[in-house]
Amino acid sequence: MNKLYVALNLIRLLNENRRVTSQMVAEDMNISLRTAQRYLSEMSYLPGVCYDDACHCWYMSDKYGLSESYLKQDELAVLSGLFDYAENILQNEYSGTLRRIKKKVISASNRENIIRFLKGDSIDFEKIADIFTELENCILMKQEISFVYEKNGKTYTVLPYRIIFSEGFWYLAAGKDGAIRKFSLDLMSGVKTTGKTYDSLPDGLDREIDGAKSIFFDPHNKRDVVCLMSKDMADYIRRKQFFPHQQTLEEPEDGSVRFGFVCGSALECFKLCVTWIPHIRIESPADFRDYFRDTLKQASAD
Repeated sequence: MNKLYVALNLIRLLNENRRVTSQMVAEDMNISLRTAQRYLSEMSYLPGVCYDDACHCWYMSDKYGLSESYLKQDELAVLSGLFDYAENILQNEYSGTLRRIKKKVISASNRENIIRFLKGDSIDFEKIADIFTELENCILMKQEISFVYEKNGKTYTVLPYRIIFSEGFWYLAAGKDGAIRKFSLDLMSGVKTTGKTYDSLPDGLDREIDGAKSIFFDPHNKRDVVCLMSKDMADYIRRKQFFPHQQTLEEPEDGSVRFGFVCGSALECFKLCVTWIPHIRIESPADFRDYFRDTLKQASAD
């Protein structure tokens, strides 16, 4: 389904109903419940779009809304984010058109577009559109699949669970030999069903995905990590959850923050912490700390 069409319809539903459930979106757009949930989750970063855990619904905060003929600044924030979202997904095919429309909307409203979104490039969706649709059907039907993975030339047989968008790439989260594996959609080919099905997803998988901060999460291996963030960056840790299940443990007098989080592997821990160099220090567990140190030494030596 056209991503811009999806985004515009979600904003319309949110504006008309204020509170929207995935069931309402599924019925209105004639799509599956899971697809509706994914579309809504992808829209949650837009200004004013919020999620209510208590009633499992999405809503527009009171000060946001598209009404009347003159767009207020908060309304422009929604539209600006919407255009950025669509351009990021659609990439080159429609980016010029979207930029022109966005400019016209802002000019017509006689307001300066002061809200900007920082985003990385995404893989061209056209490259994975066919396999995306095929995997979506297999997940809905809970069908076991096999495919060739171009990264290593191997053939895998897995239980497809979820499609995940992370840092510009699309991944399949799948079950294999009791573990959760992730595969890049653009490296998969020859997808076919085996004729076998599975009953249900692993308990808590969606919760794990929702709480993950990188694609390297592993719901079957949980390790508690303790880090110290220097005072220069400590305020970021106080203001936002950058790490899975992040908790402040101590605030020393020097202004630093000692905090804990949970991750599944040394690789995931490295991925989460490396962008904070040189302000972060891993205190425990020792094997994660050593992996972090040795990897950095190897990189500098090379």
